Amino acid sequence: MGSKILRQGDRYKAKLEKTLTDGKVTRQEVAAILRDARDGEFKQVEAHYLSGFVGLNAKKFDPVAREKLLSFVKTEMIALAEIAGDTGLSRPQKQPALTPDSVKSGAVTFKPVEGTLTVNGFQMDDAMQGQVGDCYLISALASVAHAKPALLEKAIKTNADGTYTVTFYERKPNQTKPTPVEITVDGTFPQRAGGRLEYCAPRSKGELWPMVFEKAYASWKGGYDAIEGGMSATTLEALTGKKPEFFPVDASLGAADIFAKLKKGFASGAAVVALSKPWEPVEQGVVTDHAYSVLGVEEKAGKKFVTLRNPWGEREPGRDGRDDGIFTMPIEKFLTSFATVELAKL
Repeated sequence: MGSKILRQGDRYKAKLEKTLTDGKVTRQEVAAILRDARDGEFKQVEAHYLSGFVGLNAKKFDPVAREKLLSFVKTEMIALAEIAGDTGLSRPQKQPALTPDSVKSGAVTFKPVEGTLTVNGFQMDDAMQGQVGDCYLISALASVAHAKPALLEKAIKTNADGTYTVTFYERKPNQTKPTPVEITVDGTFPQRAGGRLEYCAPRSKGELWPMVFEKAYASWKGGYDAIEGGMSATTLEALTGKKPEFFPVDASLGAADIFAKLKKGFASGAAVVALSKPWEPVEQGVVTDHAYSVLGVEEKAGKKFVTLRNPWGEREPGRDGRDDGIFTMPIEKFLTSFATVELAKL
C-alpha cells in the first residue's frame, strides 16, 4: 500500500505499456496519449514516466509521432516548473503517522535519539534513505547540502524546549512567490528494537539533521506514508524557495547537449537531481525509477563524465571499494540510465 502519487504512477505506467501490445507505437496511439494528457491534469510524475517510455522504446515509435510527443513533454516540463510548488497541511501532524508497513510490523515506535544537529556541518553524504520511498527528498537534501549547505543551516533551528523548527517554502496555485512555513517537531524518531531507525538515518552516529528534516516534511505533508513517492523538483523548491527547472534526458539530443545542460546548471550554483528510467534496462547497479543527487560533471582525456549519489548511501555501478552510493559514469551511460533532470538554481 503506497501513497497516492505511487498509485498514480503505477496506473499511468500500465496505461503506456498497453500501447505496446502489438510491438509498436503508432501515430494514432501517440495522438491518444496526447489527448489524455491535455484533457486531464498533466503532472510531474506523468512527465517522468512518459519521457522514460519514449526513451526506452524509441525504435518502436512512428518517427513523426515520437518527435511530436517529445516536444510535448519538453514544453510541459517547462510549464510544470512554472506552476510547481509544494504545499502541505494547514495543521501539520504533531507526530507524523507511520507507513502502513511499519504499523503492521508492530515493532516501530517513536523514541528519542541522542546527538547533535550536525557533526561536521551539512554535508551531501550525511542523509541515508530508510524504509520509506522518499528518495526524491533525500536526494534533494543531499544536492542542496552539496551546492549550498548554508541554506539548510538557515532553515533549521534548535528550540529551548528541545524541539526543532524547520522552515519550508510553500507556493500555492496562482502564487508567484513562495511563502515560508515553519514546522516544529520533537526529537523522537521511528525506531525498531535496538535503536535501528526505520526511516532516514545519518551517516555519522548522533547526527540529527537528516531525520529532523524528514520528520518535519512528513509532519507537513500528513505522515510518512504521505511522502512515499514524489518529485525532487517540488522538494527543491520547498527547501530553497527557488523555482525548479526540468529537462528530459533525451538521447536524440546527444550526449554533448545533455552534458552542456548539466554543466550550465552547476555553473549557476544549482542543486541537481536526476531520476532514473522507470523501465529496465538501465546501467547495471543503477536502481530504476529512483532519484539520485547529481554532484558534478567533468571532462577527462576527451571524455565526459557525470558523478552521482544514491540516497541509500550504498549500491552503485562499478567497484571503487567504498560502496557509499557515490559513483562516476560516462555521459553516454547517463543517457541510457536516466529519464529526467530536475534542478534549482541557488
